[in-house]
Amino acid sequence: MAPKPRNFNLNARTVTAPLAAFTMACLLFVYTRTSIQAAKRNAQQHREADGGQISWRNESKRRHGVMERLGNEGTVKELVGQLGEEVLGKKKGGGKAEETMVVAGEGGPAGEEEIIRARRVRKGVD
Repeated sequence: MAPKPRNFNLNARTVTAPLAAFTMACLLFVYTRTSIQAAKRNAQQHREADGGQISWRNESKRRHGVMERLGNEGTVKELVGQLGEEVLGKKKGGGKAEETMVVAGEGGPAGEEEIIRARRVRKGVD
């Protein structure tokens, strides 16, 4: 006597968990690859700015506002906006505002006004 053929049960419950696991694995893979590439690119920029080898002293100065920051570092929202501009070839505002850095000892009302003005221009208020 031949064994009975097994019924293949295909419904939402049997599909959801494997689909969710596959989706999470794909997202983790993409996130890992992009973060490694970004770290390599960032390290290369800092090596080039420091003359061939990363200087931790210069890096500390950049992070604390004593030295000028390098190119395209910013918040995730700014980076996504830049990526959209590159891909779509569009610019939302009239131009790109340059961010002003306040050097230690030069703070005060004039420095704060420049920062506020730069933020307004970037948001498109002025």
